[in-house]
Amino acid sequence: MAVGDTALSQIDNPATLALQPRDRLKFDLGSEVAIVHNVWSGPLGDAGSQARVFPLLNTGVSIPINDQLTLGTALHSRGGFGSKFRQRHLLTPFMDRRVGSDLKVIGIPVNLAYRITDRLSAGIGFRLETATARFGTVLGPADVEVTRGYALGAGIQAGLHYQARDDLAFGLGYRSPSWFNDLHGGRAKASLLGLLPVPLGDVNVDSVRMPQRLAFGAAWDVTPRVKLVGEARWINYENSTLNSTVLAIDGPIDVRYPLPLGYRDQGAFMIGSDIKLTEHWKLALGYHYAMPNIDRKNVFPLGSIIADHHATFGLRYETEKWWAGTGYVIGFANTLRGNGCSRIPLGLDYGFASVRQTQHAILIGFGFQL
Repeated sequence: MAVGDTALSQIDNPATLALQPRDRLKFDLGSEVAIVHNVWSGPLGDAGSQARVFPLLNTGVSIPINDQLTLGTALHSRGGFGSKFRQRHLLTPFMDRRVGSDLKVIGIPVNLAYRITDRLSAGIGFRLETATARFGTVLGPADVEVTRGYALGAGIQAGLHYQARDDLAFGLGYRSPSWFNDLHGGRAKASLLGLLPVPLGDVNVDSVRMPQRLAFGAAWDVTPRVKLVGEARWINYENSTLNSTVLAIDGPIDVRYPLPLGYRDQGAFMIGSDIKLTEHWKLALGYHYAMPNIDRKNVFPLGSIIADHHATFGLRYETEKWWAGTGYVIGFANTLRGNGCSRIPLGLDYGFASVRQTQHAILIGFGFQL
């Protein structure tokens, strides 16, 4: 929010585009491979998720127009996690059933930043997004599978950056909800007590909505070699599809099935440091805490991200015209347990289940100026 040292920063705060070089086009890329280890424990045993590796990609470009105005665009992977378990359930104990999900959200923001004064900059932008998802679950005696569907959406983002002193900066960023049409194109089928699957018809997820976010950050150059960075974020999950949605099945019998995933609003807090080791080498260290955002009554094996505590490490080599770096993130093991009562309709197994998760991520990035 407050640093803005790459064109990727516009994804969180469009105003940071004004901090990019005034006489050069800048391109930055950040790729991530997340490795998520999920273990689902149900009433009849444990199962590890077969979906474990998730690649993500972000790129950003800044294009100076004049001394005050900068144009930027990016490619932002905002989803990509999922799960795939084979597990026995209470009403079908004689066979393994496949449950899990796959969600991907990719956005392309276009931003403009304007330098109002030497110290204050503002940015605003518009983005297009696409979402795709599929999932399978067991609801009471029925095994339900929904094939992949797609949706298109849009949103806006805005931000401010203020250089209070030469060694102290503040940033504020807002991302609106992403408003999508119905997620459609998928088809549903179900099998009762593990018997032959029966097609149910076309299925839509009504009016998909991804959460809005508000974030504030500060950056302080403690010494010429040490920078401290802090950030706080609020993510409005409660007014999104990740909290509650409806499956609308259009078939021989029209069905509207509520699916309360139960995501609550979440606060996240980060602190980190950049340490200049030599003229070209920088070491980065950080800690991230995210408040728990899923109630115990909404335990569901569809790929919830439940890690609360993360530690980050990074090393970067910088020159005047290019940089390259790598990093590592660990999300420490955490467990979400049901309390014996599930809000999922017919979710007989889920109130007595738990999921244990550990996250790892390897990051690689580079950038250059023309």
